[in-house]
Amino acid sequence: MKVCKEIKPSPIEIINKIDIKYVLEKNFDNIFMKLAAIILAAGHSRRFKSNIPKQFHFYKKDIILNHSIKKFEKIKQIKEIYIAINNKYQKKYSSLIKKTKKIKFFDGGKYRCETVKKGVEKLYRKYTHVLIHDAARPDFTIKLAQKLIKELKKNSCVVPVITCSDTTVLEKNYVNRDKIKLLQTPQAFCLDKIYKFHKKNKNKNITDDSVLFFQNKLSIKFINGEIENKKITYLNDIGVKDKFYGIGYDIHKMAKGYNLYIGGVKIPSKFGSVGHSDGDSLLHALIDSFLGAAKLRDIGTLFPNTKKFKNIRSTKLLREVIKKLKKIDLKVSSIDLNIILQSPNLKDYKEKIRSNISRLCKINKKFVNVKAKTADRIGIIGKNKALACEVISTLENVQ
Repeated sequence: MKVCKEIKPSPIEIINKIDIKYVLEKNFDNIFMKLAAIILAAGHSRRFKSNIPKQFHFYKKDIILNHSIKKFEKIKQIKEIYIAINNKYQKKYSSLIKKTKKIKFFDGGKYRCETVKKGVEKLYRKYTHVLIHDAARPDFTIKLAQKLIKELKKNSCVVPVITCSDTTVLEKNYVNRDKIKLLQTPQAFCLDKIYKFHKKNKNKNITDDSVLFFQNKLSIKFINGEIENKKITYLNDIGVKDKFYGIGYDIHKMAKGYNLYIGGVKIPSKFGSVGHSDGDSLLHALIDSFLGAAKLRDIGTLFPNTKKFKNIRSTKLLREVIKKLKKIDLKVSSIDLNIILQSPNLKDYKEKIRSNISRLCKINKKFVNVKAKTADRIGIIGKNKALACEVISTLENVQ
């Protein structure tokens, strides 16, 4: 009896059995779509009326711009994030902008449409599709962005919209609000088309990129937007003040022949604190707490042990930090300080230290608390060989 050998299909026969259309549909993103995002953050925010542009203002525990960066960074299909930003602002606020390998910066134009044009020119021929987003809308969800990307498979322009809930009047005529749609960003585009439209566009008043598709009589795919995805235009749109908390700690060796400065106040003592500057451990801890709360790194990075800062008074360093906080619209709202020192006794100096810190930080004295403790003669602090300080501070938005 002969045993029949199993006949295996050839590679060609296997390929012929594959549903090519199904494979292409399921792998469209990987095969055809090369996607990047543009975040528009080059505006001057004149209506916002703040000391700084709104994109660098703190909102929900971070600057407004970073909310969009964080969300786009999590979307795998987005390979690069191009951020339009004024060169002057990039330098000034670089320490606050989230760092990621996906980011590339470019200088924005005078008008919004000029900025977008510069952005799509950088992406042209490198990518096939693009998401364009206004940094002033930090509350969109990743889910919305993914819906836009999905719709790009069948459409060259995808725009999220929401309905109008207010009664609407146009030139003294009441308009059916059900017919009114409010456009949002991010918006998704076929890069080739949006590039060509912006290249030939002469109207500098274009404030929404989908308008170019309408003017060129191409279809626009509208999808449901998100009520929470509101544009921040005015300072009041920020809402409730955010609070930011920081912890600071510093310890200095004590030795004869040095001055003892605590909180900017010179204390009579046989021993002083040893340091590259004036060794003011309390102000050093205070500075670190502010820098931590504002995400501005630390005192050693900002004021390194170089000749420039040799023997400098720590009060000068603190004033520089207060200026930096003001530039990003943050102010000090409360401070709690611990001074751990065996001797001298600070009971006669605590109030003076408190008043001085209140003045330096431009905060009401009632929001400053100073506590002095000993180490019960335990360890290097107990033996007058060291001084340590701890600080917890709270910052809030200036509004």
